[in-house]
Amino acid sequence: MNNGPANSIATWIKNANPEKTASIEVMEYALSIVINTVIIVSISLMIGFISDEFSETAITLFSFALLRFFSGGIHLKSSFGCIATSILVCSAIPHLPELSANWIFVATFVSILLLLFFAPHIDGETKIKKSIRPFLKWFSVVIVCSNFILCSSILSVIFLVQSLTVIPEARR
Repeated sequence: MNNGPANSIATWIKNANPEKTASIEVMEYALSIVINTVIIVSISLMIGFISDEFSETAITLFSFALLRFFSGGIHLKSSFGCIATSILVCSAIPHLPELSANWIFVATFVSILLLLFFAPHIDGETKIKKSIRPFLKWFSVVIVCSNFILCSSILSVIFLVQSLTVIPEARR
């Protein structure tokens, strides 16, 4: 993998205690997820703070992560691509013009349909049992249905963007 800082930190940890630590590869993978997440959240919130959209950016980050946790979605091939795309999406959405109630309803409804058809989109390496997957789908749908009560423009857009990531690549 050799993921730069994650590999260096994992190697340092392994050398410090070789018998009681996981393999370098396992630690590097976990560290790369943590490092990517910290970078995405930090930069997005900084942009939100500078542009006076801090709370909206925080809502976007939280809502995207919550829905993605249950619904899954495609993964980009590079860490840089993931970081750049996530920052762009999570920083841009709070700056979009407010949607009308009709468009909020449409975006929320389309998100629900996509989740019903395609969620959860989980890669083949996951250890999540097949028997749990229907619950993940329904938790995803319930999360998005909450926007029928909240009527949030930001939530409708972020839910739609995340729901688009569950469409299998063969269907695109």
